[in-house]
Amino acid sequence: MKVGFIGLGNMGNPMAANLLKARYNLTVYDIRREMGHPLEAAGARWAISPKSVAAQSDVVLTSLPGPQEVEAVVLGETGVFAGLNSGCAYIDLSTNSPTTMHRIAEIGASSGFHVLDAPISGGVFGAKDGTLTIFVGGEQEVFERFQPLLQSIGKHIAYMGPVGSGHVTKLVNNFIMFINFAGVCEGMAMGAKAGIHPQALLDVIKTSTGDSMYLRRTIGLLMAGDDVNSAAELAVKDVHLGVELGRELGIPIELGPLVEDIFRRFCAEGRGQADQLEIMRDFMQRSGVEVPKSKSA
Repeated sequence: MKVGFIGLGNMGNPMAANLLKARYNLTVYDIRREMGHPLEAAGARWAISPKSVAAQSDVVLTSLPGPQEVEAVVLGETGVFAGLNSGCAYIDLSTNSPTTMHRIAEIGASSGFHVLDAPISGGVFGAKDGTLTIFVGGEQEVFERFQPLLQSIGKHIAYMGPVGSGHVTKLVNNFIMFINFAGVCEGMAMGAKAGIHPQALLDVIKTSTGDSMYLRRTIGLLMAGDDVNSAAELAVKDVHLGVELGRELGIPIELGPLVEDIFRRFCAEGRGQADQLEIMRDFMQRSGVEVPKSKSA
């Protein structure tokens, strides 16, 4: 199977590398030419545009920042759909809007393309290890056809329903995750300011009802001076998409906008490209709590 991969950032690059390890015939593209060099050295081919990637592929995957970038890459004049052949497939791994995905799927179907939304969860660590969780939306037959491909980059592959269902699932996951992140910031700062060491707090909460995967990951990285390797502005985008979805569905949305505002204020200070963990470091600093600085600073 000939596979195309577009978007070679912190998540895309290791996923593309795992596709090469699985011996797929891989063509890649990114707006930053240098991002393709390690993959080319490992056997991938470079294409000059998304259209060129699609023309050389049976299936094209994208890993992009958000809806605007996905629309441009897929529907633009030199986009994926301009080069994809009828009967071939497009799979979006990005955190995207279900509404955008529905529109792309409708346009794709009119040209004879198969479309899946398959957003991922697990961070850079999961992308490198090939242990991502992948939430898939689309026709079940198409999902089953490409499930082995997705198993090259993820460990837990879940079929969630019709097209758009994968993105709904991812937005719900990230919505809960970032609300939890804000709670971790405030709770850990409170305990540390009262004189309890953050590691001692983490150790005991891990055996209690306040435990969560994100608590363990963020506090562990914080105390080691490491990062989550995802930009703060992406957290704003993810929470905002969740808030938009909730409002579209007509459900009461109260916590999400508060968390979005916290993240937006951080980014408004010119720190949108800072690692998401810098939000926590900043909160600790403003609370008068000393934590290790990022090793990458």
